[in-house]
Amino acid sequence: MDIKNKKAVISQEKLQEIINNLDVVYFKGELNGKLLIHNTALNRVLGIDSSIDLTGSSSSQFFSDPEVQQNYYDELEKNRFVKDFIMKIKKPDGSTLYIQINSHLIKEGEEDSILVEGTATDVTEKFMLEQNLKETEKKFNLISDNANDLIAILNKDFKHEFINKNAYSNVLGYTEDEVIGKLVRDFTHPDDIKRISKAIKRGLLRGEMLEEFRIKHKNGHYIWVETKGSFLKKKGEISGAIFISRDITDKKEAEQRLKESENKYRTLFESSTDGIYSTDMEGKFIEFNEAFLKMLGYSRVELLTKNNRQITPSKWYDIEDEITFTQLSEEESKIYEKELIRKDGSIIPVSVRFWILQDEQSDPYRIWAIVRDITERKQIEYELKEINRLKSEFLRRASHELKTPLVSVKGFSELILSKYSEDLNPNMISNLEEINKGCERLQDIINNLLQTSKLEASEFKPKLEREDLSFLINYCVEELHPLVAKREHSINLEIQDTIITKFEKEEIHDVISNLLINAIKYTPPKGWIDIKTEILEDYVAVSIKDNGIGFTEEEKNKIFQQFGKIERYGQGIDLGIDGSGLGLYISKKIVESHGGKIWMESEGRNKGSTFYFSLPLIKD
Repeated sequence: MDIKNKKAVISQEKLQEIINNLDVVYFKGELNGKLLIHNTALNRVLGIDSSIDLTGSSSSQFFSDPEVQQNYYDELEKNRFVKDFIMKIKKPDGSTLYIQINSHLIKEGEEDSILVEGTATDVTEKFMLEQNLKETEKKFNLISDNANDLIAILNKDFKHEFINKNAYSNVLGYTEDEVIGKLVRDFTHPDDIKRISKAIKRGLLRGEMLEEFRIKHKNGHYIWVETKGSFLKKKGEISGAIFISRDITDKKEAEQRLKESENKYRTLFESSTDGIYSTDMEGKFIEFNEAFLKMLGYSRVELLTKNNRQITPSKWYDIEDEITFTQLSEEESKIYEKELIRKDGSIIPVSVRFWILQDEQSDPYRIWAIVRDITERKQIEYELKEINRLKSEFLRRASHELKTPLVSVKGFSELILSKYSEDLNPNMISNLEEINKGCERLQDIINNLLQTSKLEASEFKPKLEREDLSFLINYCVEELHPLVAKREHSINLEIQDTIITKFEKEEIHDVISNLLINAIKYTPPKGWIDIKTEILEDYVAVSIKDNGIGFTEEEKNKIFQQFGKIERYGQGIDLGIDGSGLGLYISKKIVESHGGKIWMESEGRNKGSTFYFSLPLIKD
């Protein structure tokens, strides 16, 4: 080896030693990717043993994206250099890394071959941090751009550096330029500035704050916001803050309405003339008004030590337990009557409106009640009951007293007609027959009065026996056949063959007969009457419909009243069968005593009517 070549080799070895000591990858190669020179930093970056020489291998085998690779060579050929080009590299173990390439084209050799020379730095950590930062910024922008809450980043002077402009525009009506650089206090209600300043000072010590205050809208009005603030520090000094504010105007207005409502409730509670109280589910008093204290004669301290049962006679315990149990599954309040024991031991009757409410602040449930002293009403009811008893007693006695002379009058008139009719002229016979008819009518009235008196007696209860209602209806229709035939009515029966239930046969017979007679009396000749039965769950309903004279609204309101007779004379439809106005009243009493109901429907005068009554279906 000549000296010149020997020096060249030594120079090459020194160059290789120098580049091997570089921290960055050095490479030189052909444009087709063939490596001519590289340092051991390339082995380190690729994770290849440093003793392996990659000279002569193709760098393209490490490029992950052919398109990016092509972009690199295109830019290199166009500009003759590439600066800070980021390339994704695939390592032999399958993992990836990112390198930053700075390279240029050079001419070298006797033929001036075009080579590429450059350096590459492993920037995987930096690149991933930047990508994560970009992703974080993207997420932040996505959230801030679409959030309804107001998001503001403040500098150390508490001036706005950033806002989510969409929210500020939608909630407050401001543009970004109208807010950036302005202080928080520039938008705060004057009455809230001191409070928010104190909240910020407390937050500086704690690192965060939560406060409610008012912010001015661009239109001039204020909205309430709840603001959460986090304070940023840099080298131990406050460098800014992030404020997230939520519009709570509706909530504050609701709170104000609630406060006003509570004030109204408190005023009503204390000024009510009725007693109002609440207890827990065990009956211990929690709250009550002055009227309730006055009603019982206790002081507030005394009543707070009491339980509801201590002021209630024991006979009401089971009743109230049942009402309480039922009320737990219902929303509507219950109204019932009971008695209370006053402090002096006296008993007062009261009416109670009672309901149960959930109370999340204390027990799961709380009992509330409005109590009214009904001593006066009970006294009036007692007096009315006594008057009614005396009336019924008078009717009973008067009816019995009337019977004796009536029997005499009727008996003697019949005796005269039977024994001396041949000695009497036709006019006298006609007069005696009228006397008999009058006696019969008076007999009916007396019987009705006696039945009314019996039905009004508090101890009256029908004697229920197993009977066939269908048979009884057919019997009543057959019984009244002569009257039907005289009026030339058509009767249509749509009833079940058998309806077995329990009732007092004589009483229900009177009801059916009375309704049928009324239909016959007040339906014009050649009219029709429909009789139907229908089974409805636990009841049977009977209807008697006609195409007769019908009822006006005024008449409907009085027909079931005592002596509620409606006069029909002069309307050309009377049969000469007069009534006392007690028939429907008696029917109503009978049906109700059986646990049923009676009612009627009519569309008006000359549009017919339908009378209904129902009876419970009792199987046992």
